[in-house]
Amino acid sequence: MSFAALWRLVRLDLSRVRGALVTSGFGIAAGTAALVFFLALGLGVSAVLLGEVFPIDQVELEPPKGTDPGVVGGLLGVGTKPPGISEDDIAALRQSPLVDSVYPKLRMRFPASGHGQLLGRKLGAPELVADGIDPALVADEIAGKHAFVDPLDNPGRACVATKECQPPQYCEGPAKGSGVCVDPVPVVVSRYLVEFFDKTIAPAHGLPPIGETVVEQTEEVVFRLWLGQSGLGRAFRSDKVGPRHVHGRLVGISSRAIDIGITMPLEVVRRWNREYAGEEAASEYSSVLVRVRNNNDVSAVIATAAEMGLHPKDNNARDVSVLLTGIMALLALVAGVILLVSASNIAYTFRVLVNDRRREIALYRALGASARDMFKWLMALALTVGLAGGAVGAVVAWLLSLLADRLAATRLPDFPFKPETFFDFPLWLLVGALVFAALFALLGALGPARRAGKVDPAAALAAL
Repeated sequence: MSFAALWRLVRLDLSRVRGALVTSGFGIAAGTAALVFFLALGLGVSAVLLGEVFPIDQVELEPPKGTDPGVVGGLLGVGTKPPGISEDDIAALRQSPLVDSVYPKLRMRFPASGHGQLLGRKLGAPELVADGIDPALVADEIAGKHAFVDPLDNPGRACVATKECQPPQYCEGPAKGSGVCVDPVPVVVSRYLVEFFDKTIAPAHGLPPIGETVVEQTEEVVFRLWLGQSGLGRAFRSDKVGPRHVHGRLVGISSRAIDIGITMPLEVVRRWNREYAGEEAASEYSSVLVRVRNNNDVSAVIATAAEMGLHPKDNNARDVSVLLTGIMALLALVAGVILLVSASNIAYTFRVLVNDRRREIALYRALGASARDMFKWLMALALTVGLAGGAVGAVVAWLLSLLADRLAATRLPDFPFKPETFFDFPLWLLVGALVFAALFALLGALGPARRAGKVDPAAALAAL
């Protein structure tokens, strides 16, 4: 049977038994809509949680926390030294074939505070948390005119006081003695901190949300950091070097920055740690960020690091990934059950169709149609129903996603990392939905199609 003849038979059946076929196709459409809707929701939520909140392609490793004397111990100068990661550990991680890149981090290990102005309001932090990171880690995110490097890499003239420097430069050096004029220390903050400011701090203080425009809003605003002293006390070595002011300037927002606090170039923090906390605090890193070549290699990298005495800072990314995978699998199972019920409905519809058409099928066979032609006829009809139902289901899922996004935008309160859409519709998902719809329709029609091919022309025509 030619394709044209096959298509004529299919079109004839679509008009003759459209009621029964529409009923069968409705189940396929419902199952496909559920499948596409749930998977698109899972993909959209995963893109936010595993892309921005808990990146799945990296893991931050740190030494055991049990031997860390803590902030109070550091202030009093008692307890063991904070655990650290050596250069040898960094080199060993870089040699792993599973690792793409390794970026050490260095926590500021002495008291510090900060104060300045933002949008006309005075703000301050009596206790400042800060990290130092490799500038290469944020090179692809910081594109402003202020480079994320140690200002001492490009020093100016010698000075004793900041008033001798051309603003916005300040005099960088010990509290007593000469220094050099340098630009303010570049600082980046995390997207989480910006979201936290917009949703919590800004409403409480009557400030407008700043969002992604924070850099433009504060690009020329310089704030001060008070090194060696904070609301909790003074640095243990501050009697030797003395507290002093330095200047900082926000230059960007980075997903690699510390969640709550500020992040600066690694060498800046190393230099200040050496000055206020000693050589040990400057020579060993507090944690290391490891990017893996493949997301599936994270567990293997964690196992390798455990042999070195390093452990994940948190397992949020892995836990969220497992949770999302489980939820998506459960929802896909529900959609699969709907499709399976639809396949049984198609099987019943086509079984009735074959019984009603026994004489017609026998006539086709008597006129030269083969059993294979009858089989292809019923399967082509089922394929048409499946593809049509799948297409309708995909469109319904997309319309439902628009409605859900609209309700989320108007009914849900703002929260950190609230996306514009909770759904993602990649092309492979839509194509896959059509394939699944077609497969379940063909599965339902398989038995009746085989029965149609076995109809005996002589017996069926003799019953006329």
